[in-house]
Amino acid sequence: MLKAEEKTKDTFIYPVPSSPNSIEWAGTPMGKSNTITKTKSRTTVYDKTIDEKPGRREELLNAVTNYLATAGKKADIFTHDVVIHGIRVRALTNSPHLAEFWKENWYGVPEWKQVTGHEAPAKPQVWVYALGGVEGQDEAAYYSHICNTIIFFNTAYYGQLKSWVLGAVGRVLADDYGVHSIHGACVEKDKKGVLYIAPTGTGKSTSSYGLMGFPNTRFHSDDWVYIRYALTMKDGKKICPNLITADGQIVAKGFRTFRWLEENGKHDAQVKGLALDNKVIETTSSQIDMTKQVEAYAYVSEKVFYLRCNLVESFPQSAYSILQANLENVPDVTPEFMKEHEQTLVNNLKSIREAKLDVQQKYFEKQDDTKVKDTLARLFAFENARAMLDITKVFEKNQIFINPLEPVKLSSIMLLKRNFKEDDVLETLTEDRFMERLLIGETPQGKREVAYNGYRAVDEAKEFKFIEKIEKASQANKSPLYHMYLKEKEIPATLVEEFELFRVMFKSCTCFDLNTILQKDTTIPDRRTAVETTMKVIAKAMESKTTNLKFNISDYRSFIG
Repeated sequence: MLKAEEKTKDTFIYPVPSSPNSIEWAGTPMGKSNTITKTKSRTTVYDKTIDEKPGRREELLNAVTNYLATAGKKADIFTHDVVIHGIRVRALTNSPHLAEFWKENWYGVPEWKQVTGHEAPAKPQVWVYALGGVEGQDEAAYYSHICNTIIFFNTAYYGQLKSWVLGAVGRVLADDYGVHSIHGACVEKDKKGVLYIAPTGTGKSTSSYGLMGFPNTRFHSDDWVYIRYALTMKDGKKICPNLITADGQIVAKGFRTFRWLEENGKHDAQVKGLALDNKVIETTSSQIDMTKQVEAYAYVSEKVFYLRCNLVESFPQSAYSILQANLENVPDVTPEFMKEHEQTLVNNLKSIREAKLDVQQKYFEKQDDTKVKDTLARLFAFENARAMLDITKVFEKNQIFINPLEPVKLSSIMLLKRNFKEDDVLETLTEDRFMERLLIGETPQGKREVAYNGYRAVDEAKEFKFIEKIEKASQANKSPLYHMYLKEKEIPATLVEEFELFRVMFKSCTCFDLNTILQKDTTIPDRRTAVETTMKVIAKAMESKTTNLKFNISDYRSFIG
């Protein structure tokens, strides 16, 4: 029973904490646990530019040190190292919720060795402090690129912590190894990978799980993917270059190695890189065949997926697996919500009752229809309710990429959007259009996220100011936005890094624009049918050998047959 409520909308509610200072508390029971966090999205105060403000980084680090030396001695401080694509990250927190999700989300050091066969780095390369109850500090988040450190004060929302950690690790990987960090999802079909890059709310997770309904598929990633770009050596082996030296001097490192090799391939420089299985390779530039197309390989980022519970709205079969997981911010629903979504709940209940999954049937057969519908409603009422889902509970192990160092070769890139004002459904992208979409990064809510990635550890204001400048130049000169970008001499370093890697990506795969709006088709009765039909469009595009595809809401059915 709820003794009190925290109202968020008229349609769903949360129990209130026992203390107004609490940053986390227990929600109405569901799953293994259901933790409610005071902050349920990005903190109001956040700053990724503290390195540029004299004394600010030191001030914040001193606040951490002072807390750990005083109040921290009386609290339980959880310390745990994990390995994220070969980068060791150490977290210190006094939040039981963050500690539980952190340990579950990533591979610990022993796990990394056991699963991949590779040793973890001896020391942390990224540090994370997430501390509650710190007096004199706002509910806030900070990042320093110089010391690869993240500081969170007085917030227990895991989503922001995870995203900032991925952004910080991404900067290290790009700078040092030429690895591209993507806010996206990936599935393998017929030994070919498709990568979805998209803002939140356009169907990344839905498209990933949906494609698994086809034969010969393996689930790869749900939210974040690491891409390594490989060149072919003359002996046929693949190398992902990360360091080039000539006459004892470093001439290119990390993401800069690809362009250097394109422009200076005839020089006999020393090249160091990684094989696809992460073994170190040393060769010379003359041994790399630059006439061969660069290839893109995707790698898993997480051990257990932190995903949205509203997956059940499109895939009610996932409900059982989600209910075996630790949950975050799953609310209670009002009668008004139940009434508004009655038809969806009836359809999803039918799917669950008819599902041929023995474990799920036994779980739900003991519950009456009202109870099952209430459970489903709670899972999709709040779009940011999350589950820490072990994907091995959803698919068979032979349908999943488990080893974070097992790659899938990408063949297709899908830039997803959901714009009901447009009728286009699928289009093959030119380089100009591909880059423009990523530079603008417009979300369904009208916000902008460069590369559809709000996780990036960058000075967003500086990047947006630059992009606004070249947009005006593009309009004035009636020239493609990417052309204006290339003409600029003073581009923010973080954009240079990001779009050099996207340039390499475009050379490696066929890139598409996919508008997930098939509910506009009057012959489609509901959202689930729209999702199923969209999956047919994706599968057909992956198979197609036509170089220039373009279909809209009126003629896309001629494409899928």
